[in-house]
Amino acid sequence: MVKQGHYAKVSKQKRLRQLKQRRQAQEKRAIMPEMVSEFLQVRYHLTQAAKQRPAMRQMMQRFMAQWLAAGQAELSDNGQTTWSVVALTKQTLQTFNRQLPWQGYALVDQEMARWTAFLNKEVPAVPLSERITLTEALTPATWQACLSEQLAVNALLALTGDSRQLGQITTEQVRQLQTSIQTATGIDWEKVAQLLDSTVIAQNTLSEAELDDKTRQWLEKLQKLTPRDFNNHVE
Repeated sequence: MVKQGHYAKVSKQKRLRQLKQRRQAQEKRAIMPEMVSEFLQVRYHLTQAAKQRPAMRQMMQRFMAQWLAAGQAELSDNGQTTWSVVALTKQTLQTFNRQLPWQGYALVDQEMARWTAFLNKEVPAVPLSERITLTEALTPATWQACLSEQLAVNALLALTGDSRQLGQITTEQVRQLQTSIQTATGIDWEKVAQLLDSTVIAQNTLSEAELDDKTRQWLEKLQKLTPRDFNNHVE
């Protein structure tokens, strides 16, 4: 009679063999680290674009591309596979700075819950030999703090008329303006519009390639939106 221990040993060997085969299959499917940004942008387009209206789709494509460029730089330059969602989001907002009218930020705000859900699901699943880990989750409160801070900075820069004056803006000035444009549930876009509606976008910070006809038309379309538009779906 074959002893029960023999079956246990065979079963264990079988499981180990299956795990090895599964790991080898995953390694064969793995993409190169430098392909992460492109891979995720394609995934985002395939899973989200059909649900978005044109203005939102164009805004989120730009936001996603800039966010992933920052993450890709960490991965490619430093081999960093731990990404702080908060840090990369702040960096992205700072990069946009006054390149966007306030309406662009409002669109991102509308889409933020769905966007973070996409990140949390898709980024750790990117088939890399060493998977990316997301840290510092972007909660609604954290996002509001990041967004209101950038809007406050943009408004203060608009007052000075010179982005080179950023170093002269104090933390207290930013904090006070942040408080004035926040509500218990989010951003007061009426107040933001009052502060930034007449602001000339700092387009000189954009490259000529980014200021093609399609981009100009999109920016013009954004600037026609009013705070009331964000109570409904934007065309």
